[in-house]
Amino acid sequence: TKEIGQAVYVNGPVSEEEAAPQISQVHTEQLMLGTTQERVVEIPTIQYEEIIQEVPEIMIRQMVQEVPQIVQEFYDQIVEQEVHVPMIVQKKRIQQQMVEIVVEVPVPMTQEEIVHVPMIMQQERQRHV
Repeated sequence: TKEIGQAVYVNGPVSEEEAAPQISQVHTEQLMLGTTQERVVEIPTIQYEEIIQEVPEIMIRQMVQEVPQIVQEFYDQIVEQEVHVPMIVQKKRIQQQMVEIVVEVPVPMTQEEIVHVPMIMQQERQRHV
């Protein structure tokens, strides 16, 4: 007789593994007159391993905590500062202007002129009778 005990809970990570099928072969022989037959039967077995981990229930705890608050306060502050005031100095200003004067002076010029002079040519006259 076999006795099965209660489940044992073990804390640890949950993992799942895949393994190759396990093959078990049973060889049986029976001597008889006549032909012999050999039967090979493969029986795959699947093995499961369960690890159960209990997670404790989450408890909510309410707390009241005082948080200091920063408040800005503004106030006037008198600050002395040395200020440099620019001084006005008067100076004479000299202005120069460039002036260009154009004077037209008559210049004698020579001009060429083409003049047609008639030329006298002598020809014999022919008379028709």
